[in-house]
Amino acid sequence: MSMSVRCEGCGLEYAGARGPAGLLAQPRSLLRGPYLRMLAEVPRFHRAARALLELPEGPATDMTLGEFARRGRFSPYFHAHFLTPMVSAVWSCDPVTALRYPARYLFAFLSHHGMLTIGDSPVWRTVTGGSHAYVERVVKQLTAVHTATSVRAITRHADGVELTTEDGTTTPYDAVVIATHPDQALRLLADPTDAERTTLGAFTYSRNPTLLHTDTTLLPRSRGARASWNYLMPSCAADADRVTVSYDMNRLQRLDAPETFVVTLNGSDRVDPGSVRARMVYEHPVYTPESVSAQARLPALSGPVTAYAGAYHGWGFHEDGCRSGAEAAAALGVTW
Repeated sequence: MSMSVRCEGCGLEYAGARGPAGLLAQPRSLLRGPYLRMLAEVPRFHRAARALLELPEGPATDMTLGEFARRGRFSPYFHAHFLTPMVSAVWSCDPVTALRYPARYLFAFLSHHGMLTIGDSPVWRTVTGGSHAYVERVVKQLTAVHTATSVRAITRHADGVELTTEDGTTTPYDAVVIATHPDQALRLLADPTDAERTTLGAFTYSRNPTLLHTDTTLLPRSRGARASWNYLMPSCAADADRVTVSYDMNRLQRLDAPETFVVTLNGSDRVDPGSVRARMVYEHPVYTPESVSAQARLPALSGPVTAYAGAYHGWGFHEDGCRSGAEAAAALGVTW
């Protein structure tokens, strides 16, 4: 899966995972000393990150991404034009927040996804039809599905639970799997325990206004630098208070369409209003030393009539949500 960076401060545009053509999408990049030095720093960063993962967990490896970058003496240009764009784009967080991510936790993800090497990157696959397709497959296996039915409260008893919906109806069930954001779970519970308050309360989320549109001006101007994920920097400073990233849906979903469909986070002020097809707000988990520590305590919250699931149990992706769902079922005595 390819990713590009476009900086409106210095005019740099490049794409990773697209070979030399992507890295040198702008021929004048060969004359950019800071950019060429940045490219030389990338393999050094990969080696340092892999070395950190090989060390046993402890105080020596307990550092944030920002601390790791400072200790490694990576250049400000590398910091702004490679490191923070990569993390900000993957987790939809602003550059300042990205530097607070636990380094070891972050590198474990990057290593797992083949992102700590120059070559041999794995081929990323997408579900034909998008996530809607597998949701429909799951729905077909269920005996009853209640859509557009908001749950307002969960009351637990020794032999089961009661769910109260927005119309005031209360229905008993044997058990419940709460597959919501942690803060939403806390609001639903009529009697959260101290452990639930502490553990679930450790997670925070970023809110990102999002547009589906056909305005390609959010993508790199150089066609050779266009990628599946396209990160836009307003300046060379890695201190923006939001992430602006555009997903080329034609590439990601292999759409055979005359127009280029783009999904952009935090770009409402840049997108042509006439090109907008849909508006939504997405929330993404923010990983901090506190939330990563809380992840280890999540399994202890499940049982005997309550279990928790969600992508926040892992790295925040669909696969993490799937795995946590299977673990939640197992906690209630159901194997998959």
